[in-house]
Amino acid sequence: MIEKDYEMIVKIFEDYSSSYNVLHHQVEEVENETIIWSNSYLEIYPYQYELNQLPKPKIYKKEPKSKEGIIVNKLKNNELYFSYNAENKGWGSSFIINETEKKICLRFRSNRAGEMVLSQVYYIIYEGSVIEKRLFYTRDDDTNEETFMVDRYSYNDNSTVHTIIRDGFFGEKIKILSTRTFRFEYVNGDVLIYSKQLKKNLKVVEDLLYTSRKAKKNKQ
Repeated sequence: MIEKDYEMIVKIFEDYSSSYNVLHHQVEEVENETIIWSNSYLEIYPYQYELNQLPKPKIYKKEPKSKEGIIVNKLKNNELYFSYNAENKGWGSSFIINETEKKICLRFRSNRAGEMVLSQVYYIIYEGSVIEKRLFYTRDDDTNEETFMVDRYSYNDNSTVHTIIRDGFFGEKIKILSTRTFRFEYVNGDVLIYSKQLKKNLKVVEDLLYTSRKAKKNKQ
């Protein structure tokens, strides 16, 4: 199953690898877009930053005077379709393709030769209104490294996330990641996320990864 997921996202990567100019031309033609400025890319799936233990993006009410560290996000009908580094699009430009029951996010960057090349792909598969599976793939041809991850979702009866099981490899295929399970709990409207994974000491440990603000306040 994981091998098929890997082959699927590699094919997507290769199909879009030389598409920067075409995609950029398409987004330049969009009119009446909404622009949001932030200090990192907006999330493309729920709890993206919490699951990866990263701070959530800071949103600015108006365009910052300095472009340093700023991401420009463009939305149409409240759907994100293009994001790029305000200082230099070559430092990161993302195109988000929203289709029926799937979403593709393609992130390009400039390589050593100054060419815009595809570096990352997110592929999100929906079943109805909920995520069934999320695939991530990154490749760096300058260093000959690649990373692949797949998240498989299961749900409670009320369609809230119950668990996410993550598998994959980091850097190269032989560096297999130990299976990681994210478990969600819901307490009085608050969300707690636990992470369980085999550690280097060969013990399976479950840690509290994320607690919503209300839950933090209740625990104090």
